[in-house]
Amino acid sequence: MINRNDKSMKRIFFNVSFVLMGSLFLGMLSADEFNTAKSAPKVSSIIYNSSFEEGQNDDAEGWVFTSSQPPIKSGSDANSGSYSAYINLQNVGKTPSEAHIIKTVNGKFLSALNYEFTFFVKQMKKGSGGYIQQYFIEWFNEDEQKMEGTGFKQFSGKVGEWQEIVVPDVEIPDNVRSVKLLFRFVTGAIEGGSGEVFIDDVNFRADDSVEALTAAINRKVDQAQFDVALELIESFLMLHSESAQAIEIKALKSRLKKFQELDAISE
Repeated sequence: MINRNDKSMKRIFFNVSFVLMGSLFLGMLSADEFNTAKSAPKVSSIIYNSSFEEGQNDDAEGWVFTSSQPPIKSGSDANSGSYSAYINLQNVGKTPSEAHIIKTVNGKFLSALNYEFTFFVKQMKKGSGGYIQQYFIEWFNEDEQKMEGTGFKQFSGKVGEWQEIVVPDVEIPDNVRSVKLLFRFVTGAIEGGSGEVFIDDVNFRADDSVEALTAAINRKVDQAQFDVALELIESFLMLHSESAQAIEIKALKSRLKKFQELDAISE
């Protein structure tokens, strides 16, 4: 008969041994495989209709154009393809003007990966009357409750030229299930307030290459965050099932599952 103290000690020993073995396993995988044959980076975007090509008339499919002077889908200029989102604010008297571009993306996000938010902007003129333009990223959980967000961040571009805006290393909270991207264009309550700009090629990307996923799995095993590690492993096997590392990753998955079963029994 095993007493509670013995079971606790065995559990601690198993935890430590598993983490050390997992780190050693993935460290060997990184050293042996990646130094000899670098896999090409794989970067995925989660934005549908990122360049506003799909949709009828002034509407872009999958996007919401709203507020007092909504944007429109325009074929008069584009960074890529044939269309972009066009904003043209003109105050009537001292009444402020505002335009919003909104995209909501539902899905399962992997907080262990690095995400990058990018878009292209072309200013047609310098804004006047207190004109500002901002982006905002907001996260929601499974219950559609607001989580962390970036707050409103101002951006600007060159007049008459397309310029890429890059927001690297966007932090994602755990257990996120949707993200809301908002572009806000607004003038002040000043007579003559105005702003004119094009937006195109909006992307939200994660680096899910072999190297990035393996490094993320390694980190989560080191941190004993095995549920997250298993989510990453599922993504790895879905994206890189034919890679040289797939067999070892499957073996790690089996070990993690077995550990969770033993851990549940010991409780």
